[in-house]
Amino acid sequence: MNWNQLQYVITIAEEKSITKAAQKLYISQPSLSLSIQALEKETGIPLFERNRGEMKLTYAGSLFYEWAISTIHSHTQLEWKLGDIVSGSRTLIRLGLSPHRSERLLAPVLERFYSMYENCDIQIIEQPTYILRQMLEEDKLDLILDISSPDTINYESELLVKESFVLAIPDSLCPFSDPSQKEEDISATPQIHLPALSAIPFILLSEDHDLGKISRKICETAAFHPNIRCICTSSNTAFSLARRGMGIAFLPEIYARTTSFPDIHFFTPDHFHDTRDICAVYRKNIYHHAQFQALLALLREIVPAIYRAA
Repeated sequence: MNWNQLQYVITIAEEKSITKAAQKLYISQPSLSLSIQALEKETGIPLFERNRGEMKLTYAGSLFYEWAISTIHSHTQLEWKLGDIVSGSRTLIRLGLSPHRSERLLAPVLERFYSMYENCDIQIIEQPTYILRQMLEEDKLDLILDISSPDTINYESELLVKESFVLAIPDSLCPFSDPSQKEEDISATPQIHLPALSAIPFILLSEDHDLGKISRKICETAAFHPNIRCICTSSNTAFSLARRGMGIAFLPEIYARTTSFPDIHFFTPDHFHDTRDICAVYRKNIYHHAQFQALLALLREIVPAIYRAA
């Protein structure tokens, strides 16, 4: 039994096909079949069964598959530990966050990080929350900057900041005679009564988006039925449409903290004061190399400072 055979079992189980697995592994199909046959002979029990052309794990195969994933994961952790000892070794950190956080939070963090570590590559993946969580669970990401994980057994969610919500109202739709009289400090942002906006169109995020759910909760708690003009899946798109005067958008407070446009004004709902936790989320009980720890320390320092800056 060798490392390659463990990866062969994992890939066949995931692809459900010897042909597809061989293509993904860049080896010939006969070589892959012979390797699996040798492994089954060594273990003394079938690991796969064919079912209508699909390769499916037997019960023993399922146990072997879980063990193989755990073993390869442990091997990777050992390689990282040894790599930390080797001077000049390159590392990779896969960081996931939503596009609007990436645009507003990452630049100062990465600027500081690369002044300390030039031998580390950071891969930035910008996706909504539900995709980021799925990628973290599939080990396609090392760290996400997002709302806290509901899985407190396997994941650490380090609180960075408690985030509130604002309404972005374009100048052309602002119901006040002098909307320019607004405070930049979110704690002093003017409040607004939602029913006063009943005639103005709204831009909402879809319900599978965390902010989409929160926006609807804000409206429900005010017994307010927004005049919905359109629904989108991106906070940045909602903000762009609001700036064009197409409607009012619910947004995370980071927009009010980091955005200054004469044609847009920010308000807070007068009845809703809930917040959500923005966290650095990563796996527990695994080794995190020095560069990962340094990036995490910078997120702890810089992200709260950006929210306090206005």
